[in-house]
Amino acid sequence: MIQYGNHNEMDTIKETIDNERVIAKYQPIVSLVKKKIVAFEGLTRGVNILNSEIIPPLEMFEYARKHDMTIALDRLCREKCIEGFKSIHRMNNKWNLFINVDASVIEKLEGSNYFLNQILKGKISPKNIVIEINEARTGNLNVLERFTNTYRKKGFLIALDDVGAGFSNLDRISIIKPDIIKLDALLVRNIQDSYHKQEIFKCITGLANRIGAIVVAEGVETQIELNYVVEFGAHLVQGYFFSKPEFINNNMIKKVNDKIENAVNSYKEHMILKARRDRLYRYKIDKFLSKFVKELRVNPVNNFDNLILEFIDKYKNLDIECAYILDETGIQITDTIFSKEKSGIHPDGIVFSPAVKGEDNSLKRYYYELMNSKIDNYFSEPYISYATGEICITLSRIFTHNNYKKYILCIDIAKG
Repeated sequence: MIQYGNHNEMDTIKETIDNERVIAKYQPIVSLVKKKIVAFEGLTRGVNILNSEIIPPLEMFEYARKHDMTIALDRLCREKCIEGFKSIHRMNNKWNLFINVDASVIEKLEGSNYFLNQILKGKISPKNIVIEINEARTGNLNVLERFTNTYRKKGFLIALDDVGAGFSNLDRISIIKPDIIKLDALLVRNIQDSYHKQEIFKCITGLANRIGAIVVAEGVETQIELNYVVEFGAHLVQGYFFSKPEFINNNMIKKVNDKIENAVNSYKEHMILKARRDRLYRYKIDKFLSKFVKELRVNPVNNFDNLILEFIDKYKNLDIECAYILDETGIQITDTIFSKEKSGIHPDGIVFSPAVKGEDNSLKRYYYELMNSKIDNYFSEPYISYATGEICITLSRIFTHNNYKKYILCIDIAKG
């Protein structure tokens, strides 16, 4: 908290602006695939004129908003970021600078060209500048759309910041049409432990790929978070794992490059181990399915339910949740048989309930993809089971019974 002495908030923030008591530091944005730094985000801090203590940016802008000084502070912060980046730009003119523009002041800035003139004055090409707009502070969407369209035509890239935080509105993406989507640190934090975070992350990266936007994962602090966000589709990574915001010099660049080299090696090991585990898992499942189908072929159809229960009990190590069999048209001819260890029914039984004998499953992917392709096995992506409410995958295999009819064995296996 700012210590004011005889000053009030207004005097302190005014003197901070008037005396340009703002410093800019830079945090690298890294491409693990290309094994290099591709950009820096300029981040500013105020310096208290009374005691030289650092004023955090959120606190600084909060006081500026309260006293109608946001535009002046916003311009000063950009000025300091551009000024400090000039020397960095001379080191490597392919590096980009991410600059935050407070979306709440865009309406007041419309048509002023102040920002463009700041860039041109700094002798930096607009093609090296990414305008970063905070997702949560966007106000008048029509003005925002005009602003982003205007600056994109001048060569700037547009980034939407903090996507996935708070009350994110996906309509911003359709209006701004960002070149870059920055996923908030809250979505990245401990992503390895949260299935829902993983699925949200993959959903947004999938959307970004389809609309041609680059994804930056913010707030990466550990190697395991890095492994997961890159595996799930992040193109670029930013966070304390590589560097805190610092003044840029050769020593800082070397430290980041060394961390990139180590991170690349660790990520390779992560993916190699994952591929090995996946291959082993597939082999075990395939072996199990082959044995199961071999028994089903020679047993009477009216004994399928009992046989399913026997196999589930015998192969407890596979963590089978349930299994059932469809006929060639997709109609279920057995009950959904659960493992004795599983509770069986999701607590919200009205919406989530297992399929029953006689139910038509012909619109399910595990049926129609298997029946309309030349493959014998279907493996789904992980999902939350309607039957149990747990994370699982569905496997299905088509087989021909001794009665010359085709059937489909379907199995849900827990995927923790």
